[in-house]
Amino acid sequence: MRKFILSIPAKAVTDTYTATITGALTPINPYKINLTDDEKPGMRTMAEGREGYARLISRIATQFPDALGRSDSPEELVALLDYYSNLEGSRIAILQNLETFEKIQLGASADIMALTDRYKNNLQLSRENDAALDLAMRDVDSWNSRFTNKSKTDDAPLSE
Repeated sequence: MRKFILSIPAKAVTDTYTATITGALTPINPYKINLTDDEKPGMRTMAEGREGYARLISRIATQFPDALGRSDSPEELVALLDYYSNLEGSRIAILQNLETFEKIQLGASADIMALTDRYKNNLQLSRENDAALDLAMRDVDSWNSRFTNKSKTDDAPLSE
């Protein structure tokens, strides 16, 4: 298996990145909203396919503003649709960042487990000749007995 992480950046690089991402929320903080768990279910939102519908209604309402209620202004819907588009651009940028970091983290975890398995195999071979190592490896044995996959005999159906 290939090694994924070829170089590790200085901790300052990831710390700076985290601070930058966290700081990027500052300008949007005044506009944050909180939705309770009770508010979310059943909320009519602009799910997939509904944006086109909302934009169609907006165009028609803009063309025929006299057909709306007195307190309604088509510019309000236009402004919200523009805002939604701006938010979508930000959401996509965040998802790109998240995908990048998930891939890096997945690669790091694969490299970690490859090294862990290689080190464990070497330690297992050496433990026969070293009592202190054998004692230390008992923690590994205990870990493996609790967390590794059960043998195939455990998967056999129960007899009646």
